[in-house]
Amino acid sequence: MMISPEAYIDELKNKTYKELIKEKNKLLKEISDFENNKIADEEYNINPSPDVIYQCNLLYLSKLCELIADKFNKEYEWNN
Repeated sequence: MMISPEAYIDELKNKTYKELIKEKNKLLKEISDFENNKIADEEYNINPSPDVIYQCNLLYLSKLCELIADKFNKEYEWNN
């Protein structure tokens, strides 16, 4: 089941910086596997298609990077 990017980020808001980096790495691996044709269609329930999952992962990654940057800035007080 796919969730909205907002719901995905809501689930991660209370995670530590280290946990967020692990989540980012997991998404990057899924994206890389898709790009390198390592993911077969049968690994998914065909609905949604691997292309949709790939696009959602890219969107999740962009939102996750924003959250990581915000958390980093708050932890290290590097806000301008």
